Amino acid sequence: MPFCPKCKYEYRATTKTCPECKVDLVEQLDEMPTSSEDYAEVYMASNRMEADVICSILEENGVAYLVRDLRMFPVLPDLGGRRARLWIAVPQSQEEQARKVLKEARSDGALTDQGRFL
Repeated sequence: MPFCPKCKYEYRATTKTCPECKVDLVEQLDEMPTSSEDYAEVYMASNRMEADVICSILEENGVAYLVRDLRMFPVLPDLGGRRARLWIAVPQSQEEQARKVLKEARSDGALTDQGRFL
């Protein structure tokens, strides 16, 4: 699956350019571990804006992350009642820290309750 080198979103194999960043996708990110088992999925965002907030929170706290975009057509906006399928994953070694930071963000109101913890 290809990744955006700028926002770290992962897209389906048919996508060639990040619809948000307008850059060509790459096969692997430089800081990404060699196997997908090294990452743990911790949160499912309900839309791109929520995913971006989560990524900012994780980045501010020194937690690496990936976002897997599982929508059928990731170039379309999140309209109507459709829920996005944006899964945020972190290295297993940082999973506990990520969950703690995100739960604190939710209790502080920085993160809405639209998405859900995995």
